[in-house]
Amino acid sequence: MSDSCQTYTVDELVKAKIIEKPLDGNHGAIHPKGNDFVEEGIPFVMASDLIGGTVDTIGCKFISSEQAESLRKGFAKPGDVLLSHKATIGRTAIVPKVHTDYVMLTPQVTYYRVRDKERLNNLYLKYYFDSPEFQNLFSQWAGGGSTRAYLGITGQLKLPIVVPSIDDQQFIAHILGTLDDKIELNRQINTTLESMAQALFKSWFVDFDPVIDNALAAGNDIPGALQAKAAKRKTLGDKRAGQHVWTSDEDARRASATEGASHKRKPLPDGLQQQFPDRFVFTEEMGWVPEGWDVLPVSDAIFINPKVSLKKGTLAPFVDMKALPTSGYSVDEISEKAFSGGAKFEVGDVLLARITPCLENGKTAVVDFLGSGQAAFGSTEFIVLRPKGEISTPFVASLARDANFRQHCITNMVGSSGRQRVQNSCFDSYFLALPTEGPVLQFFTRNTEPWFLKMTQAREEIKALSKLRDTLLPKLLSGELRIPEAEKQLAEVL
Repeated sequence: MSDSCQTYTVDELVKAKIIEKPLDGNHGAIHPKGNDFVEEGIPFVMASDLIGGTVDTIGCKFISSEQAESLRKGFAKPGDVLLSHKATIGRTAIVPKVHTDYVMLTPQVTYYRVRDKERLNNLYLKYYFDSPEFQNLFSQWAGGGSTRAYLGITGQLKLPIVVPSIDDQQFIAHILGTLDDKIELNRQINTTLESMAQALFKSWFVDFDPVIDNALAAGNDIPGALQAKAAKRKTLGDKRAGQHVWTSDEDARRASATEGASHKRKPLPDGLQQQFPDRFVFTEEMGWVPEGWDVLPVSDAIFINPKVSLKKGTLAPFVDMKALPTSGYSVDEISEKAFSGGAKFEVGDVLLARITPCLENGKTAVVDFLGSGQAAFGSTEFIVLRPKGEISTPFVASLARDANFRQHCITNMVGSSGRQRVQNSCFDSYFLALPTEGPVLQFFTRNTEPWFLKMTQAREEIKALSKLRDTLLPKLLSGELRIPEAEKQLAEVL
């Protein structure tokens, strides 16, 4: 940094009117409780909602605007810098633009609001909070490593903040922000790709859309239970929603993650459309299913906790429960330990959380980080699912994220209310309808495997970009790395 660098305490920044006094969420009796949460409303942001430097304003809890207005503090606005300071400490993010005027914070999270933008850049402040020097100091002051780690507002006012010239701040924000923008783009692509695979799986193997379309075209009877779906399909006519075949990364970038079975999608090729039957038959296990398809329990269709050769004491990759994502399928935290027990798996397997609340939160992962024949292990609270026959990893991963399947698992959990678990027998009572012959399963695999490969590649790029950002951060803050060198490194990876 330049020689014009100055160090202030947070309190001094407040008194100099550079920032407003930091505030956290509401404590005590007025703090929103579990039964206060609503389906949609004001985002209620906890420390766990600060993920990868962003705020999860979709998966977070919500409170009503009426309740929010009854609270006295914790109103964080777009552009505010967030810092978690209780239990889960040191997470940071900037409040994004949302459909509401503000988000509400829990007492775990503090917001920092810049008043004088000519003297302090909010993105620089966020990156300063991310720096190893600040994180180490913050952890020490908060009693890091303890389940009671905490640094309240009074303690935070004493924290030192290094403030270089505004030009240097903007340069640092630009370099690191560009890397974060690329990381976020890759995350969005992965979200879209997962959504596309999920939509195709649901269309073909849950809603049986192509079969309904064929039945309508042939003038065959539609079972009463499927009349509502058939009516919707009929209104779409030749557009045949839910059957789009994406063929390029450009399609993935253009597709919306929430597109679902949009009418914008193109119909199936005629040759593939003809591989779906045009009638339904009734079964005791699933009700109405495509004529000629097999009805199998999940335990027959895929392998549940398959055998893996891994001797005790062998050093192997290890995955903890916290490493399983709630969206996407990438495992980012992989360590190495001597095998002493736990779920064993190989490349191509799918890991499914079997305990509460992890299962409800959607924790699922695809094992795409091992070499052929390499074994790894993880938490005893995983269930390992493996493709069988013509069923592929994308099919199993899509099944694991299917809402009906997950609800079945949740409903059939066994154990105390605080620690319920899915039993393997649960998979004997959930059924799949699958084609007995023809290219349907093969085409699903050919269409979705490139998407999953792209997700893996994007994850690796995210890891490389994150490593570069974390390497540049302390060098930029210390002034060790100057503008030409930083721009050169940035150009090499973009």
